[in-house]
Amino acid sequence: MYKIGDKVIDKNGKILEIETTTEKDFGNGPSKYFVLKPVFPYDFNQGYRCFVPVEKADSILRPVMSKEEALALIDSLKTLESYPEVNPRERKVYFQSVISSGSRKDICRVIKTLSEYKEVRKKNNKPLSDFDHKLLNNLLSLFNDEVSLALGISVDNVNRFIRDRTGAVGF
Repeated sequence: MYKIGDKVIDKNGKILEIETTTEKDFGNGPSKYFVLKPVFPYDFNQGYRCFVPVEKADSILRPVMSKEEALALIDSLKTLESYPEVNPRERKVYFQSVISSGSRKDICRVIKTLSEYKEVRKKNNKPLSDFDHKLLNNLLSLFNDEVSLALGISVDNVNRFIRDRTGAVGF
């Protein structure tokens, strides 16, 4: 069960803080809701808040990883396997299904796969597709945000921390 002050991740990977609880009626009668505010600016308006039903919070939200989980994930990055090559149309649907699963390790595999694909495209003087570029940047941002919270370091220092600890690049 979550409580006020907890930092959580929604289904889109955005990190939010439980600000308070309130009773609201959104058409199905009054219910208790968590009021969440973004921890990072993302693409929300100033003062943005969202409401999550308290009784459904466990299926909609997940906790931010602990320091131990973050370090274990970082230590696994160098040996993490990329996904096999998939044609661009199938890749979009496949990666979206992987991301919606919420598995941090699988999301890191998507990041690694897209980073490697980006390098291959670069060698051939070709850019990433708009979808792949946006997906890679979004996933890197969400990954860095969560790791920075888990380790208590600034977002700007996450890449250097990973590189110094593991030698892994692309994160």
